Amino acid sequence: MTADARLVEPSPYPTSRVGATGFIGCSPSAGKVIVVIAYRDLDGELHGMNAWPGSGRDLATYLKEGDDGEEP
Repeated sequence: MTADARLVEPSPYPTSRVGATGFIGCSPSAGKVIVVIAYRDLDGELHGMNAWPGSGRDLATYLKEGDDGEEP
């Protein structure tokens, strides 16, 4: 498995009400851009995460931030 060199990490994720960190990157196994958000409590313990296919603003952010002329 290779890391996505174009990975975008909005922290905090723009629509998170709890300050979760977001990760927007290409998943080769899924064949699409995926958004993952993860929330840690004040002690650094992982409290929860969620993921979904990237679309709309997330997809536009990924394409803009990682714009190096390559396809995702």
